[in-house]
Amino acid sequence: MFSAIFKDQTGFIVTAALAVVLVAALCFWLAHRAGRRPWSHAALGAAVTAGVALTLFLPSGAAAAEASRVCVINRNYAEPFATQQGLLNLLLFAPIGFFGLMALRTLLPVIAGSILLSLCTELLQTLVPGVSRGCDSSDLQMNALGALAGTAIAWGALRLAKRPAIPPRRHARATAITSATILVAAGIAAATWITPVAVDATSLQFTGDKEKAAAHRAIRQAFGDRYKISNVQLQAGVDDSPDTLLIALNEGFAELTWPDGAQLNVSLESSSKTTPSSYPIPGVTRKPGSEKDALPIARRYAQEHYPRELRGSEPHVYPVGDRAELGWIISWRRRNSDGVLMPMRLDVQVNTAGRVSQLLVRTEEDPHDLPALTVDKKTAQRTALKALQQPKGHKVRIADSELLAVQRAGRWRAQWLTGFETDDKSAVLEPVYVDANTGKVDPRASRKEKIENPQEDGDGQVDTTQN
Repeated sequence: MFSAIFKDQTGFIVTAALAVVLVAALCFWLAHRAGRRPWSHAALGAAVTAGVALTLFLPSGAAAAEASRVCVINRNYAEPFATQQGLLNLLLFAPIGFFGLMALRTLLPVIAGSILLSLCTELLQTLVPGVSRGCDSSDLQMNALGALAGTAIAWGALRLAKRPAIPPRRHARATAITSATILVAAGIAAATWITPVAVDATSLQFTGDKEKAAAHRAIRQAFGDRYKISNVQLQAGVDDSPDTLLIALNEGFAELTWPDGAQLNVSLESSSKTTPSSYPIPGVTRKPGSEKDALPIARRYAQEHYPRELRGSEPHVYPVGDRAELGWIISWRRRNSDGVLMPMRLDVQVNTAGRVSQLLVRTEEDPHDLPALTVDKKTAQRTALKALQQPKGHKVRIADSELLAVQRAGRWRAQWLTGFETDDKSAVLEPVYVDANTGKVDPRASRKEKIENPQEDGDGQVDTTQN
């Protein structure tokens, strides 16, 4: 976990360590001159500096030219206790609370100061350009609890040592005035520049034996014993989307829907340069030079690992890259007798070395109880166009429509998915779903993986935008 966080962060580690040492030395010197517990002050300075460095200056790896101006409010107060991030946030502020009381020996200013430090950190994370780490109420919650826990431990230690802290009432008025001033300023800043977004989950959660066993079964079916799983975490789903198991491999990563385990998405390699990370297919000795060569290679892999998905499905081959420099995607899909695209899907990306570099497999059974189809393609397109929020001054055109099976509130339905295009490249036109039975627009079709032909994105991975 820590190796992943600090990977390729040598510059940050060195700079942060120097800052911690310098601040600790300065606090020691000032406290020593004042005769005020220099070692405790040095530890407090080091803890605060380390906390600020990790929360504000640790590079996130994302392009952060603009401030996000969004604060996530987690409605699930218990969730952070089951996540690595939540426990790390708790541990991050526990030393601040502990050494704060050990150094200052005054309870209220330490508690209030620790919580306000976390609050200001969250605001700066979302307001300051270049930070872009995001404001999250769960972080504030766990930081505050960590500070309280550290303060409580220090208070107990001082009581046992018969060196009690200064009575709270001595600094109550000053603490209240200072805290109120900072809270008002923070409230004004938040109301002016920050948009709160309420969600049901924000962090990756720990997994148990069932989740880990499911991850091992899925990876073993796809690749045998070729890859080892180093970590499995749970990402909670939003709205109708299922939870997702995030699977870290010794080479590459994977995602598995949970608890159904129906969909596996694997990325082993995303570069035009072939590497040993991609999966070698036994019996393949020739490198593919065209779509015609790639298809039998992918079929050989699919017959060995996913024979059921091949039954009744038709393959289509798409080059990845302008000149197929990342290989080819061979996609198997299946339709029922009415032409409805079934949820089953198998996409195998074969690189130029004839190895599997990406995989998307959905092992969903074909639904047989779809409502009768009463809406044709043209009618659905007219309905979708009326429902679309069109950009002003630009003509919108219908790109295409696809009839597919989607799951809504636990039941399968046939819906027309209509995509749009316009000459305004900055406009984002979301596809519209029209129920093929009722003719009504469905604003929240269940989030399954995308149903159109796979396309290559900027880094060569299969585009799996959700419905």
